[in-house]
Amino acid sequence: MYDIPGEKMTERRTALRAPRALARSTATGAGTAAFAPAGRQRGPFSVDVRLRWLGVSGWEIAFGRGHRRRSILFDPYLSRMPFTNAEGSTEPGIPLRLDHEAVETVAARHLIGAPELILVSHGHFDHMADVPQLLARPAWRRSRIRVLCHETVSHLIAAMGAPARRLADAVLVKGGECLQFDGYTVEVFRSLHSRRPDHGYFAPGHRLAPPPRPSTLGDFVEGDTLAYQVSVEGGPSVLLMGASDVAEREMAGIRPDVAAVPMTTTSAVHRYPGRLLDITGHPPLLIPCHHDDMVTPLTASPRLLAASSADSAVRELTAAAGPGSRVVAPRHLDAMDLAAALA
Repeated sequence: MYDIPGEKMTERRTALRAPRALARSTATGAGTAAFAPAGRQRGPFSVDVRLRWLGVSGWEIAFGRGHRRRSILFDPYLSRMPFTNAEGSTEPGIPLRLDHEAVETVAARHLIGAPELILVSHGHFDHMADVPQLLARPAWRRSRIRVLCHETVSHLIAAMGAPARRLADAVLVKGGECLQFDGYTVEVFRSLHSRRPDHGYFAPGHRLAPPPRPSTLGDFVEGDTLAYQVSVEGGPSVLLMGASDVAEREMAGIRPDVAAVPMTTTSAVHRYPGRLLDITGHPPLLIPCHHDDMVTPLTASPRLLAASSADSAVRELTAAAGPGSRVVAPRHLDAMDLAAALA
């Protein structure tokens, strides 16, 4: 764990938990103020917060106005390269074919600027393979960009040639941390990767040191899967997840205003997303993700992108939602005004 100058880091107690409505004591020593996790705010909000879907589980959270607008990226995978063989299966030996031009186009034309943070849920290619290119982007070289990730992801990013100064500035997390930044907090949760119908999943494993440069999809091993809650001061709190499963005891009692809910195949996972919504109190705004085809270019026409999204994801999430929740289908690269969506 790192000490961050000018920022407070706390660890979430996991052995015995008091009710989340109560303030938690920090783990940073005597004299540090107690940390009370953000509760559901419902508005009105004094800070403009917008959420832009980058496809798969990727998001840009933008907040503030004008020249003071700031952003955070989560699982920004923009290449959308082919990932199946002739039989339609995803195999570890499929070659890595990143689309550097597509990454640059989306970053230049659709993102609001250099993000302050890049949050990564786990090490699979469709969540972090484009992070090294974004970290090395010349147009962002003067900006400080910090990566929050598990150790495995940090080693994969290093193996792909991410700039040394970005690697040195990364923050390794394991789940349980509450990080205070200027104007917002990031809470990190241990989570689980979704399962295939046969109860297995793609590319498990960890990296304890930088491996050879990845050249196949299977080189991007999971590591540990993490979820994040970003709470903007004066704005809504947003739960971000990278895969369709949940470790209930890790997130029980949180009350996000918005939940971005991955909706991949869930037949092998008991009552997902019902269990997720139950433990989070059925957030007022639910946004399905990770249900697109993962290959249609983000710069394609909106009609093509809409056709690549599965209506069943919206129906399944709606069926699990409580009466106080609203399900909104995102549109690729469109910025959603969260205050308006929550109104």
